[in-house]
Amino acid sequence: DKTIPGSKTMLHIETHCCNYGEDTNKLPCPDAIIFFNPGLSCPDYDWSKALSAASSYQQSSTPFLITTNTEMEGFADIKCLVDGGYVDSKELPKYVLETVDGETSSNNSRYNDDDDVEDEQNKKFFFCENPYAGLRVRQSGTMANDLYVKSRWVMGGLFQRGGGDGNVDMEKKKAKMVDKPKKKKRKESEERGSARKKRRKGESNPALI
Repeated sequence: DKTIPGSKTMLHIETHCCNYGEDTNKLPCPDAIIFFNPGLSCPDYDWSKALSAASSYQQSSTPFLITTNTEMEGFADIKCLVDGGYVDSKELPKYVLETVDGETSSNNSRYNDDDDVEDEQNKKFFFCENPYAGLRVRQSGTMANDLYVKSRWVMGGLFQRGGGDGNVDMEKKKAKMVDKPKKKKRKESEERGSARKKRRKGESNPALI
C-alpha cells in the first residue's frame, strides 16, 4: 500500500502470477485492464483467451488502455479488436473506423450516419499519441530503416461484454502470415542453387562482367 503524492488516496497493488484468460476465475473483477505493446495483430501471439476473458465480466464493460510502438500497428490492433467483437464499432470515431476498414463512412455498414459532431466527440474510444511515452528512439528489428519509440501510441475504450464472437481466426491468420515467408525463402534457395550449378559448368558470372 502506498499513498499517492498530493492525495489522501491509498493505492493498493496486488500481483498474480498467472496467464490472463486461463486462470481468470481466480481474479477479482478489474477496474481497468492495460496492455503494454501486446502486438494483437502479430501472428506470433494469440490473445484470444485474454481478450475474451477481459470482455466476459457481466457487472459492467471493462475500461482498457493499449499501447503500440507505431501508428500503423495501432490501427492493425484496432481492427483485430473490432473484427473479434471485443470492441463495439459504433464507439469508434469516424476517422478510425474508416482507416481500419479501408472505406469511407458512406460505404461502411458499421458506421452510423445519424451521428452528429457532438456524438462523435462523445465516443467511448480514442486513439492518439501517448503524452507519457519516453524519448528514446530505437531501431526496428523487423523493418528496414524504421525507427520507433516504445508505447508511442495509445488507445482506450470499453471492452464489449460478450466479446470474442467476431470473425478473427488466429490459427488462419498465423498460417496466412507464416506461409508467405517460407515460399519466398524456398524460391530464393532454388535461385541460389541454380546460380551455383551454372558457375560449376563454367558459365560466365554476370556479376564479374
